[in-house]
Amino acid sequence: MDVSEKGHTADYNEDEARLASLGYKQNMKRQFTGLQNFGFTLTNSSVLIGIVPLFGFGMITGGPVVAIWGWLLVAFFVMFIGLGMAEICSTYPTAGGLYYWTAKLGGPKWGPMFSWYEAWFNMLGQFAGCSGSVLAAGTFMNSMIHIWNENYELDGKKNFYIMAALMILAGVINTAGGRALKIASLVSVFVHIVGTLVIVIVVLVGAPTLRSADFVFTTFEDQTGYTTSSNASPVLVFMLGLLQSQWSMLGYDASAHMSEETEKSYVNGPRGILMSIFASVMIGLCLALALTFGIQDYNATIASPIGAAQQIFIDTAGKTGGSILIFIIVFAGFLCGIATVAANSRMLYAFARDGGLPFSPFWTVLNKRTGMPLRLVWLSVIVIIILALPSLGSTATLSAISGISIIGFTVSYAIPILLRITVGAETFVQHEFNLGRFSKPIGWVACIWTAFIFIIFNLPQSWPVENMDTFNFTPAAVGFLLIFTTSTWFLSARHWFKGPISEIALQELDGIVPANFGDKTEVEESK
Repeated sequence: MDVSEKGHTADYNEDEARLASLGYKQNMKRQFTGLQNFGFTLTNSSVLIGIVPLFGFGMITGGPVVAIWGWLLVAFFVMFIGLGMAEICSTYPTAGGLYYWTAKLGGPKWGPMFSWYEAWFNMLGQFAGCSGSVLAAGTFMNSMIHIWNENYELDGKKNFYIMAALMILAGVINTAGGRALKIASLVSVFVHIVGTLVIVIVVLVGAPTLRSADFVFTTFEDQTGYTTSSNASPVLVFMLGLLQSQWSMLGYDASAHMSEETEKSYVNGPRGILMSIFASVMIGLCLALALTFGIQDYNATIASPIGAAQQIFIDTAGKTGGSILIFIIVFAGFLCGIATVAANSRMLYAFARDGGLPFSPFWTVLNKRTGMPLRLVWLSVIVIIILALPSLGSTATLSAISGISIIGFTVSYAIPILLRITVGAETFVQHEFNLGRFSKPIGWVACIWTAFIFIIFNLPQSWPVENMDTFNFTPAAVGFLLIFTTSTWFLSARHWFKGPISEIALQELDGIVPANFGDKTEVEESK
């Protein structure tokens, strides 16, 4: 059948042909539409479970100025990162996503080493992001219980137990197969869009009084200790406060990781990345404005034992209405866990498929019923739960996990973009989505922003650091990963890890793959 004919078969063969040209067989089922791919990606980035749980952090680290203007600033630079990723995704739509892109763009000389770092940093971002999101959901669930039972004590242990239960349930839904994931994806789109509208309308309409525009757009607040206990500039506090916004705009690489299961992935992959960023920006801005306008007593809100956002919900919607709004956040966090586990397992599958994980043959076995890497689904669940263990003894866990996630994600986003505009510039072939002559300037802006936030979010989040409750363990986690990846590379992996391994020759799809299909990278590497 000609690929121009109507019908699912033609679309499937085009996707299969492109995947074959990249060296892989169509092992996983290609069963998701572009809308479902967008749903996974929007859920993975989950603004509801990003900006709302960290709203209190933003209010003491810059205040309303950071919540509104910081959001717009981060959104501006994140779009540069998204554009750079979307262009590469159109050319390389594989489950390996950024890991595969890095290997191809780095070429034989740099590809293996950079793809090694890429895979581990992306895994750190994925795992930490999911751990933080579902931990936030557990924290909100705990708050809701306390609202109805004042004798119920809030503590990190209970947050962790609820988080672990939600993650196990997310693993069960992933195990159920594609139908369950499709439903979860569509429900997630509904929750994130309709849920946001409900929260915004209820908070603004139900608030006894609304803050002035002057308060919302110009008020700066520092309760970190930086400007009072040191000679630090308010600008530093503002930059630290960007953590709230940056954490809410991550995870859009899920569109690439789900590409081998998405129809017309060379178009829907890039579209999923950019649509999720745009939707996240609009959803987040509406939430930030509503929550800030809805603050009643500023000091009481940020000091509330149930959390700043939860207190705003109760103040504006009452006990019952506020609990419903809180549950929306809990449900969004749970859906985020489902989508992130799906994306994590696909990335791990691609890495293990190329021999990057210990006992790779064991991990790459696909379940016969679902056609999915279920062993890696449960590996993801276990690692994500382990990352939340510090919440048992530190109240600063969520902001610290957020910082770890940001570093892991953004570094993994920047590596292929950097290679695309440097060593891979001559061999990269643009496909359906491309930036034309703007690729390099857009890429450089994305890389510079990444370097900036790498430095900022490794700094202490308050000053002075007196105990574990105020200790930012992001540098420890990132430092450990750097030591691990560097030592394993030079001591072992450089001798055997070559990056993505081709599973098939193009001739195996004779009659489906056009004779002139392929890119200059593969042609030159075969010489």
